[in-house]
Amino acid sequence: MAKKPRIVIIGAGMAGLTAANKLYTHSNNSFDLSVVEGGSRIGGRINTSEFSSEKIEMGATWIHGIGGSPIYKIAEETGSLVSEEPWECMDSTVDKARTFAEGGFEIEPPNDDGGDLGQIYEIATRFYSSVNGLNGSSVGSFLRSGFEAYWASVSKGGNGVEGCGTWSRRSLEEAIFTMFSNTQRTYTSADDLYTLDYAAESEYQMFPGEEITIAKGYLSVIHHLASVLPQGVVELNRRVVKIEWESKEEDPVKLHFSDGSVVFADHVIVTVSLGVLKAGIESDGGLFSPPLPEFKSDAIKRLGYGVVNKLFVEVSQRRFPSLQLVFEKEDSEYRFVKIPWWMRRTATMAPIHSNSKVLLSWFAGKEALELEKLPDEEIIDGVLTTVSCLTGKEEVVKITKVLTSKWGGDPLFRGSYSYVAVGSSGDDLDAMAEPLPQINKKSGQVNGHGQAKVRELQVMFAGEATHRTHYSTTHGAYYSGLREANRLLKHYKCDF
Repeated sequence: MAKKPRIVIIGAGMAGLTAANKLYTHSNNSFDLSVVEGGSRIGGRINTSEFSSEKIEMGATWIHGIGGSPIYKIAEETGSLVSEEPWECMDSTVDKARTFAEGGFEIEPPNDDGGDLGQIYEIATRFYSSVNGLNGSSVGSFLRSGFEAYWASVSKGGNGVEGCGTWSRRSLEEAIFTMFSNTQRTYTSADDLYTLDYAAESEYQMFPGEEITIAKGYLSVIHHLASVLPQGVVELNRRVVKIEWESKEEDPVKLHFSDGSVVFADHVIVTVSLGVLKAGIESDGGLFSPPLPEFKSDAIKRLGYGVVNKLFVEVSQRRFPSLQLVFEKEDSEYRFVKIPWWMRRTATMAPIHSNSKVLLSWFAGKEALELEKLPDEEIIDGVLTTVSCLTGKEEVVKITKVLTSKWGGDPLFRGSYSYVAVGSSGDDLDAMAEPLPQINKKSGQVNGHGQAKVRELQVMFAGEATHRTHYSTTHGAYYSGLREANRLLKHYKCDF
């Protein structure tokens, strides 16, 4: 009886479990399949949890557009979109946000038609796009030029803002613009929008329709994907520390685990995060032996990978308003020095649903990493000080406890999701998806060896950072898992 090809998938997140699901359900039991997960749970950067008796998402939160989304389809088919219990961001709109500028000034939308404050951001972008076109390679430079063009078009007239103390009109509108830019940072995971490539961002594709959260939690989708796999296929607490490939042995890939054990495989699908890959090619000895070819390692180095963390705060009252936070510049003489620096780059603080006692703020970049280090008492003090200095009220709310995600410091993730940095491009995302070794189909050669001596598809790659148009998303990870599973099914001439 012929030996079944052995396939090992590294990582039990969205990409890994999607690949495993597809391979198991479409191969007629043709493979010896296993999923090895370094942590103690499945889901990867999806982690539905509970805080203050509320269902929350520590990681992935949104279905980004319901039109055509495979995640939405799974959630709908499994009944995960409805629940008798409340869940994070269940309201289509939380109560209209109140916007406070540092110093205790509640402000109204500054544009003449009374529209949303976000229009400053949109007008700046639209104005610059129509008048000047793209100038500069980063999202940050594009938006800054857009704001300057917007300001030049509206800056006729007085400079002061009635009822707003020392705020000038320019400083206030720029601070509002910065607030929305900070929100954009959490969308992209970039610490600085000047590191975010504008041209590549324009390749990113959104699904049509509303963005929603999953009533029964994002993990319900993960559990559905894993439910078809026989017991024992998914192995937890199995951290891979070395991947030896390009062997001429019968099983060309050798995996080394943290407990000293080894596993041989015909094919390995690597679904670890871009952050883990970055660390893996920079560490002594490296994750891969031999090292990855230059085209692959260069793509890993060039692409951006950031940290986004969520701060959940339990307060003593329900119906706390949603707040938009407008700060003075960090070097302004008018700033409140008591406000900690890590709070100054968060844009909002809002209940997770309209009747919740749990407030949520998002942090990206350096402040997200700082948040991971702080004791709860310091976080509570920082939040209370910030709310007090912005609303002008000494005791707006009492905080009973806090919870933060910690994606940056977790060695199994080392961050949250990828972005296309200045200096990289969509081509790097395509390079991330290329399997190894690269085989020249015409010559039958790879690295000087005959094709008969070197097996194809030894090391394959999946995950959100391997999808050119849907990077940074769960559906991008899903599509990448399908892609690699289908690659193997085609290789073995399975009907898929």
